[in-house]
Amino acid sequence: MVSADPGDHGPLWKFSPRIHTAGENSTPAHTPDTVLRRSGRNRKETSMKKPCILAAFTLLLLFSAQLSAQLMPENRKDLDSMIGEELMLPEARDYTLTVDQAVELAMENNLGLIREKAGLKTTRRSRDTAWNVLIPSADVSSTLRRFSEASGIPPAETYGSLGARLNFSLTLTPQLWYAFRKTVIDYDRGLMDLEQTRQDLTVNIKKQFYALLTQQENIKILEQQQRSLEKRYRQADTNYNFGLVDEYTRLSALVALENFKPQVEIARDGYEQSLLGFKLSLGVNLDSGLTLDGRIEAEPRTYDPDTLIGRYILDRLDIRSLVTEIHGIENTRKLASSGYLPRLTFGYSLDNSFNLDPWSDLSFAGDDWSDSRTFSMTLSMSLSELLPVSGTTNDVRAADDGREALRAGLAQALQAAEVEIITTVQTINKSVQMIKAKELNVELAQRAYNLAEEAYNAGGKSLLDVEDAEDKLQEARFELLREKVNYINGIIDLEAAVNRGISEIETAE
Repeated sequence: MVSADPGDHGPLWKFSPRIHTAGENSTPAHTPDTVLRRSGRNRKETSMKKPCILAAFTLLLLFSAQLSAQLMPENRKDLDSMIGEELMLPEARDYTLTVDQAVELAMENNLGLIREKAGLKTTRRSRDTAWNVLIPSADVSSTLRRFSEASGIPPAETYGSLGARLNFSLTLTPQLWYAFRKTVIDYDRGLMDLEQTRQDLTVNIKKQFYALLTQQENIKILEQQQRSLEKRYRQADTNYNFGLVDEYTRLSALVALENFKPQVEIARDGYEQSLLGFKLSLGVNLDSGLTLDGRIEAEPRTYDPDTLIGRYILDRLDIRSLVTEIHGIENTRKLASSGYLPRLTFGYSLDNSFNLDPWSDLSFAGDDWSDSRTFSMTLSMSLSELLPVSGTTNDVRAADDGREALRAGLAQALQAAEVEIITTVQTINKSVQMIKAKELNVELAQRAYNLAEEAYNAGGKSLLDVEDAEDKLQEARFELLREKVNYINGIIDLEAAVNRGISEIETAE
C-alpha cells in the first residue's frame, strides 16, 4: 500500500507490503518497480499523444481554411455568377423619367421588392399544396429470414421465409383543417408585407424625385447668386482702379465671392450623391444617365381629418396586418386545442410471403405462398394532453396571451393611426397657408424688381441694384417652391396614411 509521510524528506511515497491470503478476493499488490514502470509508460504515451493531437488540430485548420477558400468567390465574375444574370443590374443607358415612370421602373427593378416576391413564392406554394396532407402515406418493405437451429423451429418444417408488405395509412384529425388555414393566413401575411414594401418604395421614390427637383432649382439660384457676386467684384475692382473706392471695398467683394463658391460645390456634390441613391432605389445601373421630367406644381387644398379617419382608417396596411395577425393567433389556438380531440386512422396492408426455404429453393415455385390483406380503422386519443400542465394546454394558454397582446397592439395602432392622419392633415393645411403667404412675398419681390428696373432705366439705380432685386426675387420663388414640395410630401404621406390615392380622396370628399 502506498502512503504519504509529510514529515519524511525522502521519497514522497513509501511501500507497505501486504500479504494476500489464498481466500482473499483482491488484486495483487503493486510493487515499486511496477508503479515506476507504469508511470514511465504513461508519460511516454502522453508525450506521444501531444504531437498527434497537434497534428490533427493543424490538419483540421488547414481543411477549414481550404473549405473556406472554396466557398468564397475569388473574383467579381464568380460573385456575379453566384447572383445570377436575372438579378444583375441592367446595362447602363439614358433615362428620362416622370415621377410615375420612376415608380413603375422601381417596381420592376428594385432588389428589395424582388426579395419580398421571392419569399412570397414559398408561402404561396405551401398554401397551394396544403391539401397533400390528405394523401395516404404508403410504404413498401421486404424481409428475408434465415432460422437457426436455436430458434426452436423444427428443421423439417422450414429454414426461413421471404415476405413483402405494402402499407397504406391516413390519419384524419381536426388539426388538418387548422393547419391548412395557417398556410392561407401565412400567405395573406406575406401579401401584406409585399404591399407594405411597395407602398414604402412608392413613397421613397416620389420624395426622392421631388427632392432632386428642389436641389436642381437650388443649384440654379446659387449659380445665379455667384454670377451676381462675380459682377459685383468686377465692378468693385474697376472702381478701385479708377480710385472711386478704397481697397477695403474691393477686398470685401472678393472675400464674399470666395466664401460663396464652396456653397455651390457643396450643393452640386449633394445633388450627385442624392442622384446615386435615387438610381439605387430605382434598381438601374449606377453609370446610367438620368433626366428628371417634372415640375414642382401644387394645387393647395385643405382636408378634414375626421372625415378621412372615419372613411379610411380601417384600410391602412398596418391595421389590416394586425387584424391578420389576430386571425392567425386565433387559428393557432384552435390548432393547439384540437390536440385534445381524437384521431381517426385508416390503414390497409397487403402481405405476401414464401414459407419454404428461400435459401435452397430459388425458383420460389409451388403453392407455398400466402397472402393476407388487412383493413383497419383506429380511433385514438391522447389522455396525457388533458392534463393541466400538458404541452397542448401550455400552447393554448400561450395563444390566449398572444391574442390579448395583439388586441392591445391593435387598439394602440388605431390611436397612432388617428394621430398620424391628424398631424399629416395639419401639416398639409399649414403648407396651404404658407404657400399663400409666400406667393404674396413673390409678388412683392416681383414688384420691387420691376421698380428697380424702371429706376435703372431712368438712371436712378445701378445695375447691381437691379441684380440684387432679381436675386431676392429668385430667393422668394425658391422659398415658394420649397413650400410646395413640403405640401407635395404631405400629400404623399397622406396617401400612405389612408392607403388611397389623392385623386380617390378628393373624389370621395
